[in-house]
Amino acid sequence: MDDLDEAVREILTLARAYRPGAIIEAERVVDSYLMTVRGYRGRAAAIESLRTELSRPAHRALNRGGLFEQIERHLGKRHREAARGFH
Repeated sequence: MDDLDEAVREILTLARAYRPGAIIEAERVVDSYLMTVRGYRGRAAAIESLRTELSRPAHRALNRGGLFEQIERHLGKRHREAARGFH
């Protein structure tokens, strides 16, 4: 299993068992996944891959309490940080 698959699996597990603190845990999963990728282009591609996976209808059906929306915001923040570091 690659890093993307593992991150998606962990996020889906958090979505299924949505509970207090799930957003923070999901952000940690995202950050751990992104740390496996080097360079701006690699991070941008990793962010887009994660967004694509989470947008699949089967995965969206598991979204509870706005978890995926919070992940989207977190991904946007990480993308902006990577872009600032690239310039």
